[in-house]
Amino acid sequence: MEQTDKPVLHLEGLRTEFRIAGAWRAAVDGISLDLARGETLALVGESGCGKSMTALSIMGLVPQPAGRIGAGSIVLDGVELVGMAEERLEKLRGDRMAMIFQEPMTSLNPAYTVGSQMTEVLRRHRGASRADAADRAIAMLERVGVT
Repeated sequence: MEQTDKPVLHLEGLRTEFRIAGAWRAAVDGISLDLARGETLALVGESGCGKSMTALSIMGLVPQPAGRIGAGSIVLDGVELVGMAEERLEKLRGDRMAMIFQEPMTSLNPAYTVGSQMTEVLRRHRGASRADAADRAIAMLERVGVT
């Protein structure tokens, strides 16, 4: 398989667990998938089936110490994420991967402007200057009809 044929995201046998009454119990058990560059994937299922926990697992946001990745592999662009140090994961979040959380009140922090939250990502992960980040944020908002 050529490098361009490799999936951008590969999950193999992912098992995310939580400690309940002294025993580890699976919230996600055995999910495997490949996501190609440019492909869109929708996780669909009833409430409590593991959609959000799968996404949180990929992002490295499983609450610890009560939760953990108990088994499996998460590979993003050829790099294994399971067991990766938090500092390295932080550099990937908002740059190579992102998540829009279900709860709308936690998606944006009302103590900061939308613009400052958008420019922070561009400055931190793309090295943009304040002016360039502001211009790019305005362009993004215009593109989606929010001006």
